[in-house]
Amino acid sequence: MSLDAIILGAGPAGLSVAHELNKLGANIKVVESAQRVGGSIKTINQDGWIVETGPNTLQINGESDLKILNAYGLDNEILRADNHAANRYILSRGKLHTLTAQPSSLLKSDLLSFTEKVRLLAEIFIPRSKIKNESVFNFVSRRFGSAAAELLMDPLIAGTHAGNPHELMVENCFPLLTELEKNHRSILLGLIKGKKEGRQIIGFKNGMQQLAEAMAESLKSNIELGCHLTLMQKSKGGWQVAWRNTRGQEGGGWAKNLIITIPQWQWSSTLPFEILKDLESWKSTSSPYVTVIARGYNRSDVPHSLHGFGYLIPHSEKREILGSLFSSSVLPNRAPEGKILLTSFIGGARQPQIAAKSDISLGEVLDREFKETLGITARPEKEWIQRWEKSIPQYTVGQTERENDLSLVESKNHGLHFHGAFRGGISLMQVIRGGHSLAQKISKN
Repeated sequence: MSLDAIILGAGPAGLSVAHELNKLGANIKVVESAQRVGGSIKTINQDGWIVETGPNTLQINGESDLKILNAYGLDNEILRADNHAANRYILSRGKLHTLTAQPSSLLKSDLLSFTEKVRLLAEIFIPRSKIKNESVFNFVSRRFGSAAAELLMDPLIAGTHAGNPHELMVENCFPLLTELEKNHRSILLGLIKGKKEGRQIIGFKNGMQQLAEAMAESLKSNIELGCHLTLMQKSKGGWQVAWRNTRGQEGGGWAKNLIITIPQWQWSSTLPFEILKDLESWKSTSSPYVTVIARGYNRSDVPHSLHGFGYLIPHSEKREILGSLFSSSVLPNRAPEGKILLTSFIGGARQPQIAAKSDISLGEVLDREFKETLGITARPEKEWIQRWEKSIPQYTVGQTERENDLSLVESKNHGLHFHGAFRGGISLMQVIRGGHSLAQKISKN
């Protein structure tokens, strides 16, 4: 079978490339080891509950992102986050501090002291720096003060990257910040001068799984599920790939392009030696253990208003969870009438050993946490636990060099492409945008 492209992986990275290539008329095949599409996207629809055990929402920037989603047939399926979701909470000194969409809310709150607020605003006077391999924590501390790094950036990194801000590289995790410093000297002044994009938090009527299924809808005859590779090699100016499914059926084909979207921890058992030898730097990467626990409660059992997106916790609080989302407050119809849904994250680079605890032990952790923070003493009506032994790729020191190694391998192996959250940004919309761009680039070659 002769193909234009074979794509390894039917997560959002692989599906975004495949959908766009298919739309452009390419003959493709997607090979996936799991029995479902979506990868880290995973929604449970059960008795009126819509529970996300992977990404909970999608952040889009402007009309171009909406255009991509509409091309999947999702025009009438998108839900905008509730206005309450603009409120975010930070747990500090045992208290939840409210931050709104207005930057002034930080100055009005008592999360930072008066002196710490003055230091944050003094960022406009801080000179540029050319520090190489600077951590996120060091960058924010240098520009905004150590309190901002500890109480704002640390919990943000835990909630978005499941990471440690002392270990993650700012140029890879937040390239916009380094660009603002380079071009405007001050981050704050750069943000004031910069173009305001129409950022929105959205979800879908039937959950995030609806996004994955919509992406795959036009590809049903092109996707092979439950398959493991039996062959991958260069052949006659392209790539020969073979696979076997769980029923023992063999498949395969030759393609001009081979697109690797499977996560980096699977490369050693998948890629040929001649490629792996040039990717030695990727052996040191990590993707920490994260456990997601969703709980459903009777609304009357929860004293807190839950008027917000959720709360995050700085490492200095020494808590056993990273934070919790108020899922039923963010999007409508996530829980039955009179119920609420909370989704909590445990482990990450901060405390991976806690994520590996038994279900019973994790339940006790959440019981303590919710009692102290939200005043909940009742038992949950429902509970769902999802363990991700490998979660979000960590952009630690050397990430730029690792990404350069990928580019070098691609240049040495015509038709080979790598695309996924392991490279160029971890956010789901970044991955989808990147998949579309890659497909358009391939179609022009």
